[in-house]
Amino acid sequence: MGVPMGAEPKAIGRFEIEGVLGRGAMGVVYLARDPVIGRKVALKTLVLPEGADEAEEFRIRFLREAQAAGILNHPGIVTVYDAGVDEATGLSYIAMEFVEGKSLRDLMRQGYPFSYSDVARIGAALAVALDYAHAKGVVHRDIKPANILITDQGAVKITDFGVARLATSSLTTTGQFIGTPNYMSPEQVTGSPVDGRSDLFSLGVVLFEL
Repeated sequence: MGVPMGAEPKAIGRFEIEGVLGRGAMGVVYLARDPVIGRKVALKTLVLPEGADEAEEFRIRFLREAQAAGILNHPGIVTVYDAGVDEATGLSYIAMEFVEGKSLRDLMRQGYPFSYSDVARIGAALAVALDYAHAKGVVHRDIKPANILITDQGAVKITDFGVARLATSSLTTTGQFIGTPNYMSPEQVTGSPVDGRSDLFSLGVVLFEL
């Protein structure tokens, strides 16, 4: 459930804002409703940094998230429905599947007692979803507990392709690294080219942590 709104926009694009799901350094994730079909969505917005060049790079990366995730259609990956720029607020946004559940990070912080069978089931589900994404030419680059959702029914889903790299993209070049350091593969840390094996390294770190 979203928390009550403060001075939040009433709508972004065609989506009606119902609450706030979370806030981060990059922006706010809202609980919203698509009035056309009555579907609840998680609406991720981007707060652009100061400086025109940096702001444009962030906007490109944000829209790349929609491009990367938008070509993926898999039960183990959060579905992206729409993306755009709201004319009234100037906010870039991505509308995605609203998942009722908790992140793996939240469960770990609450001390959830994962059994060996839990770890095996979660690991297998994530491996299948990543294999699908890699076959489509998409590398996530930021596999970590916060980006793994466990639904109320126990299904496992990967979210936040915010730093995903299309295999054909030239936006991220050698010498740059993107991701969360504690879960990065050695090649990510050194800024070397990466492929799907980097995601598998990060997955291994997550499973070891469980």
